[in-house]
Amino acid sequence: MSKPMPAMEFPEITAEDAHRFERAVRIDDEDAFIAELNALIREKFAEAAPSPLQLTTDLRAKARALRAESPWQPSATDVQRGRAALLRAYDAPGNIPLTEFARFAHKSRQQIYKDLSAQPRRLLSLDVGRRGQRLPDWQLDPLKLKFTREALNRAASVDSWTLYRALSSRNDSLGGHSPIEAVTPGNFDQLVEVVLSVVGIHGEEAV
Repeated sequence: MSKPMPAMEFPEITAEDAHRFERAVRIDDEDAFIAELNALIREKFAEAAPSPLQLTTDLRAKARALRAESPWQPSATDVQRGRAALLRAYDAPGNIPLTEFARFAHKSRQQIYKDLSAQPRRLLSLDVGRRGQRLPDWQLDPLKLKFTREALNRAASVDSWTLYRALSSRNDSLGGHSPIEAVTPGNFDQLVEVVLSVVGIHGEEAV
């Protein structure tokens, strides 16, 4: 039987919830009734949830379907729209200047620069023209930093903006959450594969 992803956690039925059934059924053992009801709910969600293997397979199929046979050539309008979209993402509240990131991380700017220029990269940064680098503030969270570094390591050939989109964009397979929102210690490896599939890296292609 498939197990639900750890990111999808559901609240337990409480004694107060169980009282809603009093008019319909006679409850002799409230604790046992609640335990069985919670077990039933978990089983039903587990049956409905895709298995990790099926999830990865589906995402790989979608990535292959999105690959064009010939390169796309953008028009001048497309370029302008693309730049506007980059600027909106660059200016998002969660992307902060390097100096602020260094202060929040309790590191020197020199150490941040070293992490950005390391091979493989140890931090993800974004830039648009000469406006300077900004770093997603989720990298101040230890687990999300580890997750980002794993993606940077295994997708070393992927540019920063593409990887940023793969990490931060909502994914239907994750219940509408982005990989960076959904990652937990329990689904870490699985969600790394999700990110790699989104950027078109599969299995042996990963670094």
